[in-house]
Amino acid sequence: MKILIVSDGYPAFDRSSYELRFSRLVHILAEQHCVSLCPQDIPCMVTELGEEAVSRYRKDLETCGIEILDKGLVPALRSGSFDTILFIIHTQASPNNLQLVQLWAPSARIVIDSVDVQFGRYLSRACLTGACGDFAQAEKIKVQELAAFRAAELVITVSEPERQMVLSELPDKPVSIVSNIHPMGEFIATDARDGKSLIFVGWGQYDPNVDAVRYFAREVLPLVLKEMPESRFLVIGGDYPEDVHQLHGGAIEILGRVPETAPYLRDAHVSVAPLRYGSGVKGKIGEALSHGIPVVTTSVGLEGFGLTTGENVLSGDTPAEFAAHIVNLLRDPVLHGKISRAGWEFLHGRFSDVAVRKQVHAAFDEIERLPRPWMKIQGRRLRSFLTQWMERHIMWRLR
Repeated sequence: MKILIVSDGYPAFDRSSYELRFSRLVHILAEQHCVSLCPQDIPCMVTELGEEAVSRYRKDLETCGIEILDKGLVPALRSGSFDTILFIIHTQASPNNLQLVQLWAPSARIVIDSVDVQFGRYLSRACLTGACGDFAQAEKIKVQELAAFRAAELVITVSEPERQMVLSELPDKPVSIVSNIHPMGEFIATDARDGKSLIFVGWGQYDPNVDAVRYFAREVLPLVLKEMPESRFLVIGGDYPEDVHQLHGGAIEILGRVPETAPYLRDAHVSVAPLRYGSGVKGKIGEALSHGIPVVTTSVGLEGFGLTTGENVLSGDTPAEFAAHIVNLLRDPVLHGKISRAGWEFLHGRFSDVAVRKQVHAAFDEIERLPRPWMKIQGRRLRSFLTQWMERHIMWRLR
């Protein structure tokens, strides 16, 4: 199968769980298919990350035989006869881009990788704040996202709850699951860890992360410090707003972006994910579990994982519950060892590269089995032929 992937940039695999999943998705597809990538906004990526980093991400793709088509969507579509167009996030499947695909690749199947169902995240925030503006924003995103999904022959989500969220709105839409992917780190025993440090890893331009850090620092950490005054709260991730940076001091360390998270994850004693809204499978939780760190989170953080609180994770939705779980893990090495080992083994079975590779190939095998609306496709082909004929023989004379 010839697949064209349309995204905003190259997958920056070492920057977030979303980017790592994107990178592995591209590489796994390239194992069995002819894959090209059309990045839509490389200048923005260069501005944010710099030429050297962007070149490194591009080289990673080219080394695996992935063709880069970075001159725009129309030249990319015209460069080959693609069987499938895969849009990464619904915003790339804009009405204009969908129209271009139907014009220049009328027979191609359209697939959208939702990454996370964004209207679910916005609705989650609205339910937390109760603000009319947040509900209006959630409805606006929902209308846009569902319009894109309707145009696709297959939608990909990261979890069963998000699959059901799409099906509740579009019951006849084929929806597959491709979970987050987490390389398994070495399991580190309890007695080899820093017995005082709590860690939070997350990008500071993602609103649920900012809310989580503020909430934990102001409402949960003081309760922990009453019981365990030597505890430290480490926040890793770039681009946090100034008020979060001002929390730095005493028991709180705002470390910002670091070259690698692994050394911190191998050393930390407890991973905290005090998320009060959001959607998708939370990469910070998977990353922590992959290094054998016991995780304390909320019911929002648990969504989509299939984890069982009390067995392989701990959760609490009030400051007192959350703090009590942390204190218990800091005090009880037996509990710490039990939760950390069970979480690590759970992740290995569900979210390892081997497990997700099967999901990717199954999803794209399903695409080839889906019935095609031949009358609609013939109409697109006719429109495409007439438009291209007009372009070649008439329109160029009028310019």
